[in-house]
Amino acid sequence: MDQVAERHDKPFEFEVQKMRLIDRSGNEELRDVKRYAREVTEEDTHFLMAFHSPSGIRGTALLTWQHDNKDDDQWLYLPAQGKKAKRVAKGGKKNYFMGTDYTFEDLISESRDKFTYNRLEDVVEEKRKLFVVEAFPKDESVKEETGYKFRRMFIDQDIFFVMKTEYFDKRGRFIKRQTAHDVSQVDGKTYRAKKNIMKNKKLKHETHVTILERTFDESDVPEKLFNTRFITRNKHMR
Repeated sequence: MDQVAERHDKPFEFEVQKMRLIDRSGNEELRDVKRYAREVTEEDTHFLMAFHSPSGIRGTALLTWQHDNKDDDQWLYLPAQGKKAKRVAKGGKKNYFMGTDYTFEDLISESRDKFTYNRLEDVVEEKRKLFVVEAFPKDESVKEETGYKFRRMFIDQDIFFVMKTEYFDKRGRFIKRQTAHDVSQVDGKTYRAKKNIMKNKKLKHETHVTILERTFDESDVPEKLFNTRFITRNKHMR
């Protein structure tokens, strides 16, 4: 997992996303999202997701301060509920975010200090040789916070990129699977997927996230973005 992080974690990243939600009847909803990430220290990274459409949720934002050595901080800003960002309770991070198949916890990067990893037998899928690694929370508090007993990751052996992740609930039952599509080299040893698809078996629901634009420039993720006051003044939408 250290190789995965070394190759693919970047200190600054900005994405323009097209999100497509598909329910069990095949009905679809499209959303436009911007995602920002900025490494503050070796142990702390800040994330911001901002919805630009549809109009009913425009301005909605999720701000996360991720900490490797302590509990993360998250705030949800819903413009329709007033100019105040609501802190996401520790136990609420396992809930699904804005009707997607991603929980609040799924939307941040891997905090390796909070998990133990077990390697299983390698597999070959679609002509790719894959490491298979299971990630278990190190303690009950992390397990309770994530809502998962474990995750099973399938990692390309040539580029150390996670091609697929399977999620299992606290009883060890399979819930959902995320797959990476159109993976390509974007910067040195760094790879990214053009599209990620999360299929939720339990809810019979899917979330497709297509990346329309991506940069790794510090200027695109200014530090002032990652502040509740900045967001509640709707400056994140400019």
